[in-house]
Amino acid sequence: MPFLAMGITRRSPLRKTIMVLFFLLSGFVSESWASLPQFKPGSVLLDDETDAAFKQWIQKIFTVAGLKQYQPHIYVIVNPEVNAAASVGGNIFIYSEFLMKCDNADQFLGVMAHEVGHIAGGHISRMDAALNQAIVPAAAAVILGGALALASGNSAPFEAALAGGAHVFERGMLKFSRTQESAADQAALTYLEKLGWPAEGLSQFLDKISKMQGASSRIDPYTITHPLTPDRIQSVHDHTRKCSHKGRTVSSEIESKFQRIKAKMMAFLDPARALATYPASDVSLAARYARAIALYRQGQFTQALSLIDRLLKDYPKDPYFYELKGQVLFENGEIEKAIPALQSASSLRPHSPLIKIMLAHALIERKFPPGFTEAVKVLLPVTQKHPQDFPMAWRLLATAYGRSNQLGEASLALAEEALLREDYRSAMSQANRAKSLLKSNPKALTRVEDLLSQLKQKMGT
Repeated sequence: MPFLAMGITRRSPLRKTIMVLFFLLSGFVSESWASLPQFKPGSVLLDDETDAAFKQWIQKIFTVAGLKQYQPHIYVIVNPEVNAAASVGGNIFIYSEFLMKCDNADQFLGVMAHEVGHIAGGHISRMDAALNQAIVPAAAAVILGGALALASGNSAPFEAALAGGAHVFERGMLKFSRTQESAADQAALTYLEKLGWPAEGLSQFLDKISKMQGASSRIDPYTITHPLTPDRIQSVHDHTRKCSHKGRTVSSEIESKFQRIKAKMMAFLDPARALATYPASDVSLAARYARAIALYRQGQFTQALSLIDRLLKDYPKDPYFYELKGQVLFENGEIEKAIPALQSASSLRPHSPLIKIMLAHALIERKFPPGFTEAVKVLLPVTQKHPQDFPMAWRLLATAYGRSNQLGEASLALAEEALLREDYRSAMSQANRAKSLLKSNPKALTRVEDLLSQLKQKMGT
C-alpha cells in the first residue's frame, strides 16, 4: 500500500508539503489488527498508485486548459461527504466519498475537468489564501504524530494528531457562484472535447447529485460549494447531445485503473462495505484487489495473503501487489518475509519515495546490522530528492544511522526532521550536537552550518 500518513508544514508551499500516503497503512506497525490506525475524517491521504494515475490523467487536462506552467497536486481527503475542490497552483482536493460515488472514470474525469476549469478561469485566486490558512494549522501536528507512530510502532500519536484536524477541509472548502460554476462546466466540456474524452460523465454526475439532493432532506456539501441549478444541468445535457464524441468512453486502460483505485480506497476505508460491494462471485481484478485489502484490514492475514499470491501469479510485474504483500506481512510481524516483497515493489517502482520509506522501515525493524546500512542507502535518495516532503524519511534515517553508531549523522537527520516540524529548539540542539560529532565530515558540516544559519534567522537570534 499502500498507505502512509504524513502532513503539512508551513515551511514550504502547500502543494509540496501535504504528503499523506493515501490509506495510511504503509509504515505503521501495530501489536495487533485491532490497533491499526483508523481513518479519521479530515485526514489527507496519498498513495503512490493513486497519485501516479490521477496526475497522469489530470496533467492532460491541464495541458489542453493552457496550464502548462502547473503540475497537478492531488490530495485525497477522508470524508463521507461528496465533494471536490481546486486551488491555485494546481492543487486538486478530492473527498473520498466523491470517488466512491463515481460509477466510472468518465464521471471522475468530467468533474476533474470542471475543477481545472475553475483554476484556468481564475475563480479561486482571491480565495486561495483563506483555504491555505484553514488547512495548514490543523495539519501541522500530523507531521510529528505520523513520524512518532512510524518510529515507535504506536499509532496513538498519529490518531491524536488527526483528531484535531477533523472537518478542517469542509470548513475551508471553496464556494463558487452560479456564474463561475457554469463557466467551469463549459470549460470542462471544451477540455473533454479536445482530449476525445466523453462529456457524458459530467452530465451523469450532475444528474446523480441532483437525485441525491432530491432524495435527502439534508443539503449535500457539493451543492453548496458547487451550486447546482436546472439551467446548469440542461446546458451540460445540451452540449453532450451535440458533441462529436457522443457515445464514446475513455480507454479501457483508464477505466480499469480507475475501478482498481476506487476498489482499493473502499477496501482500506470501509472493509465491510468493500466485501459487500465486491463479493467472491466477482472475479474482476478490482474486486480481487478489494477483497484482499478488506480481509487484511479485518485482520484475516492468511486469507488476504492467499488472495494476494494469486494476484501475483497472474500479474507478476505489478509493484502494488508486492507492496501490499509486504505490508500485510510486515503488519503481521513477518518482517523477514516482508522485505523481499517490498524490495520487488521498489525494484518495479524505483522512483517511488513512499515504497522506499516502507522498505527502509522494514529493514530497520529487522534489527539486523547490515539492514541498517541498507536502510540508509534506501533513504538517502528520498531525503536528497524530497528534503521537505517526508519527515518520516528523516526520522527513519536518524534511526538507521543511530543503530549503525553514526551518531553525528543521526543528529543531523533529526535536526532536519525537527526543522520540518518547526520545532526550532530541538532542531538547534540536534544541529549543534551534529556539529560537534561531524568534524571530520566536511560535506555534512556544511549542511549543519546552513541549518544553524536558517534556525538563527527563524528564532531571531
